Amino acid sequence: MNAAGHKQLVSRFFELFTESDIDGVLSLLDDDVRWRMMGQQGGLPISGEMDKQGIKDLMISVKELMVGQLMMTTKAWTIDDNRVAVEVESLGELKNGKRYNNLYHYLIIVKDGRIETIKEYADTDQVRRVFFD
Repeated sequence: MNAAGHKQLVSRFFELFTESDIDGVLSLLDDDVRWRMMGQQGGLPISGEMDKQGIKDLMISVKELMVGQLMMTTKAWTIDDNRVAVEVESLGELKNGKRYNNLYHYLIIVKDGRIETIKEYADTDQVRRVFFD
């Protein structure tokens, strides 16, 4: 898969995530996928590493907490071999009345046409304040 194919795969991942299409997202992931949300364990339960089941559970939780969709908009790309770096902005309203708007940097590793690794860098304090406080 070339750079254009990698960009298409990752773009589709964020489209399906926005649509809360759990089966669609899971179909793009390697069976041994790992998603690491950077941040210290403790005050933020989602910091740390998730496997495929953890990603499914995350998507279910987000869907249940949101009014409508959590929009995930890709902003800028850097692709080098099988490494895709993408800047993303999220926007959505939670059922608790809070507005969620975060900026992210993802490093995504592609292997054999599927997503093998996701490293997510975001404002974890905002996640805590909006989702958990």
